[in-house]
Amino acid sequence: MIKAMSALDYSLPRFSLRALAVWRRNFLVWRKLAIPSLLGNLADPMIYLFGLGYGLGGLLPQVGGVTYIAFLASGTVCGSTMNAASFEALYSSFSRMHMQKTWEAIMNAPVSLDDVMLGELLWAAAKASLSGVAILAVILMLGFVASPLALWALPVIFITGLCFAALGLIITALAPSYDFFMYYFTLFITPMVLLCGVFFPPINCHPWYKPSPHGCR
Repeated sequence: MIKAMSALDYSLPRFSLRALAVWRRNFLVWRKLAIPSLLGNLADPMIYLFGLGYGLGGLLPQVGGVTYIAFLASGTVCGSTMNAASFEALYSSFSRMHMQKTWEAIMNAPVSLDDVMLGELLWAAAKASLSGVAILAVILMLGFVASPLALWALPVIFITGLCFAALGLIITALAPSYDFFMYYFTLFITPMVLLCGVFFPPINCHPWYKPSPHGCR
């Protein structure tokens, strides 16, 4: 009995294409409220982009040879993707797991918990990618994209969504309630956003320091 439990606890997850059905289920539910959801994901990063970019940016010199709002725009894409993945993997997934009992209902079908988790991971990453691409499109329309090389940001956006969706699902599995998520945001997400170079460059890129040969990012 002990050997069987050990094998169950430490065995690698077994995924199947049934995870796509979980992804599709979440997509169909989200589609009913797609417009309010997109506006909600866009509102916060756009406020930062225009408020700090045009407001504070008017008082600052160029950063790495570009205007401050252009510098902030690239960080906003990553920040928006990270926040969208985190909120989806935390609050929405927690609701489906505990409050709505959606996961239990899905597992009455021939779908394993591994498939449910993979479906949730892919869905959170897809939703976060949609948010990041929307911000990138806005930046393009504003004229802050100067090269087709910006298309390389698309796979980076999706990988960023996968990473933070995975971290969010780990916290969701450990959380006893919604209040637990405040520790994650306060101790991990917020310091990361403030210190990772979204709002200001690393110290070696300030104008009073010798420029780094590797650039500001």
